[in-house]
Amino acid sequence: MSMGRDTNRCDSEAIFEFVDGALGPKRKKEVASHLEGCPGCRGRYEREKALSESLCSVGDGSFEAPPSVCREVAMALPTRSVKVRFLWAALALGILLSAGAALSLDGMSPFIMASGPLEMFWGVSSGFADVAAMMLSFAGPIIAVALVVGAMFDILVAGVVFSALRRRAGETRRA
Repeated sequence: MSMGRDTNRCDSEAIFEFVDGALGPKRKKEVASHLEGCPGCRGRYEREKALSESLCSVGDGSFEAPPSVCREVAMALPTRSVKVRFLWAALALGILLSAGAALSLDGMSPFIMASGPLEMFWGVSSGFADVAAMMLSFAGPIIAVALVVGAMFDILVAGVVFSALRRRAGETRRA
């Protein structure tokens, strides 16, 4: 802007401060008079004012820019798409997990470390299998007898039901 600084160039920072209300009274008058005569700065002012109003309308209207970030830094920050942000997050997570695994292994091969728990699991599984085989060898004849008795009982019940149904059918024919 030509407000007392360089008359050939506009000052974007002054427009941002004018929109935020951060200028003193004298500087505010200078910026306002410059905006009247400069269509480029007036367009930038309108865009910044619309952006500021839309940000303040989000949520409960109490939006404030953090004072720890200066405007030049905030405006120079690149913006990335959500997809790119997720890819960077995935890459960072992969590196973090790799570093954590490398630190926890302490120079040992992961295959050697995995063999101990696998060996223990195999021993427990084979022990259970041996116990199950022994119990089945003792219980096998008892289970076979129970199955035969159950089958005979089922045949007896089926015969009684069939006989009762036949008798009822005969009584309904006679009646």
